[in-house]
Amino acid sequence: MDDIRCDKGSPCSHCRRVGVECVQLTVKPREKRTRILLTSQYERKIDVLDHRLDGVTKLLEDLKIILSASSSSPGLKNTKTATSPMVPPATSPASRAGPSESAAGQVTEGESSLSAHSAFVHDFLQGLVEEGSLHHPDPEIDRTMKALSGLVSASRRQPETHESMLSLAKPKESAQQRISELPPIQTSVALIRLAKTQKLAGTGWIYEFITMRPFGDLCLNVYFSEDHSAFDSISVNAGLYSLCWDYALSSDIAPGEKEQYMTYAQSCRENLETGLANLPLYFPATSDAIAALLFGAFYTLQFAKSSLCWALSSKASELCQTLGYHRAASTENQVAEDPAYAQFLFWTTYYIEKGLSLRLGRPSTIPDWDITVSPPSSSAPDQAPVLAFFVLWVQTAKCQGNIYELLYSPGAVGLPDALRQSRVEILLSSLRDIDKETQKTRIAWLEISKENSGDDLMDFYATSDDILRLSLLTHVHRAAPRASSSSTTFSSDCLEAARMTLKRHHDCMEIIHRTGGKYFQTYIHWTLLFAPFIPFIVLFCHVMETRSEDEFARLEAFVTSIGPASVLSEPAAKMLHLFQVLHNIARRYIELGGSVAQNRGQYSSIPQMNASLAALGVPHVGVVRTNSQQLGQRADQSLAFDSGSLPLDRDTEFGTGEAQIDQNLVNPVLWMGNGPQLEDWFYNNQASIQSLQEPGDSKFR
Repeated sequence: MDDIRCDKGSPCSHCRRVGVECVQLTVKPREKRTRILLTSQYERKIDVLDHRLDGVTKLLEDLKIILSASSSSPGLKNTKTATSPMVPPATSPASRAGPSESAAGQVTEGESSLSAHSAFVHDFLQGLVEEGSLHHPDPEIDRTMKALSGLVSASRRQPETHESMLSLAKPKESAQQRISELPPIQTSVALIRLAKTQKLAGTGWIYEFITMRPFGDLCLNVYFSEDHSAFDSISVNAGLYSLCWDYALSSDIAPGEKEQYMTYAQSCRENLETGLANLPLYFPATSDAIAALLFGAFYTLQFAKSSLCWALSSKASELCQTLGYHRAASTENQVAEDPAYAQFLFWTTYYIEKGLSLRLGRPSTIPDWDITVSPPSSSAPDQAPVLAFFVLWVQTAKCQGNIYELLYSPGAVGLPDALRQSRVEILLSSLRDIDKETQKTRIAWLEISKENSGDDLMDFYATSDDILRLSLLTHVHRAAPRASSSSTTFSSDCLEAARMTLKRHHDCMEIIHRTGGKYFQTYIHWTLLFAPFIPFIVLFCHVMETRSEDEFARLEAFVTSIGPASVLSEPAAKMLHLFQVLHNIARRYIELGGSVAQNRGQYSSIPQMNASLAALGVPHVGVVRTNSQQLGQRADQSLAFDSGSLPLDRDTEFGTGEAQIDQNLVNPVLWMGNGPQLEDWFYNNQASIQSLQEPGDSKFR
């Protein structure tokens, strides 16, 4: 049967013909549906919003840390803003350059790190207070102890990506460098000329780099070539960032010009972080790649990002060794490379990596026994002044690496006293040699450098270098076996080194105040944080042993002097907060215990102090047990100590017999002192412990 088509009339022709009512069905037109475009552009926008929300959340967390740090000590609340240093905008840990914290592992720092020292102080104070017989705590000490506990817990939970992120890095779609984002070429050329004549100077690596490589040619390549490498872009932006920032800090330029150069510096900094955030996993083994990594390493240290700096410097170390820059034969046979430049790259890598070894408590990736190339020498012909001082930095870095390897590494803490003492003497001799070499270099080059770069910068360099060496001297004395005749935990040499360090610190702060805070950030990040600053902790422990008001005055003056550090970076704020908390505990301890005798006959505070120090994993060998030789032999067999694997409870601390020996081999805290002597200390020094507490029944919490 054929279909009957409707002619759409009203009525239609068919209905009229058959004589029926025409009923037309209304067909609802199809509605147009909204088309959802799930393009990569929208996905990127969503990602950017997500990253920004993460950044806001992290900034709020950082603000909480900074506020708590600034309010911890009443003595710092009235710090004059006029002495606050000029610093670049703080880099937030939130970034687009890494995974979320929940997906990251936790940083493991070794026994020489500052976080490990803070853990030791916490354990020391807990043991000092909790073993008392009277149980009502002093409220102020209770609060400060809780604050210290929070600091230690936070340092132990720190995720790996926390320092490794770059907040100024741009999304990938805008990561390509553009000429408009760089300073005008005329400006860059003028700054490079000033730097070459040393009329412009600062603390960036660019000032050493331009003595070895034509930085101007590198800039021209990035400015005018569209196929320049990512490594060249990183190097150029890092160098121009330092030059623009240092020029902006000059005191003889107009405010408008200063603001313009600050803008140039910020633009270069954004480009630099973008380049670092988008570095590939695979690196070609070239000198350009090494230079870019080193520029990045210096930049990250400038903002106290030690974990990221370790990643960059370790990769630079790998590439240097791949190219044979550490071998004399390979360097001499280079065809495409300048041998002097190759050695410069290697020793710069060595300087950064060895310094971080002690700071983070990690083994160096550049073993000294594998190096055959000659170290840099200050007697080299046509030596530039800046490279003469670079020689000293390399020598100091070698000593830093040796301090960790010979005294603070897991394989070193269990060695017999005689062997440890011989290592201490070797390192002390090394530091004395560095001091002599420093004096020679200053006689030969300091006045010339002052004529070129100015008195302030060179005085700052000289003083901060002294502080670093004195801090290292404290590290070495700290690890020396204690003499049986010593009445305190730390030797007189260790205490004197710590005092000298703090005295020299105030000399440096005078220079910093003289320059309007110009070098304050550099001092905090490159001196106080470059090696764990344990002189403060040594003197704090001595105050807790002796209630010395003179030592406490040193602590108070130091904490007050670094008050503005809370706004520099999160690591600087954490360091300041830790020292403020320790200062408050020491102050309250002295206030409450002024009438208590400082010493109790033959009973000493040494065993408790040593046990707490050993919780750090850097034990101080006190009374030697009969099984010390066994411990040394086991250590020589590369036994790995895990200083955080066992809790410190009463059963393990005062255990005896073979079971205790096995535990001691696992955790160095347990063999640092005689168990019965430690127990005697707790039960015969109640007067000292009770001075922290008020009568009552509840135990200190």
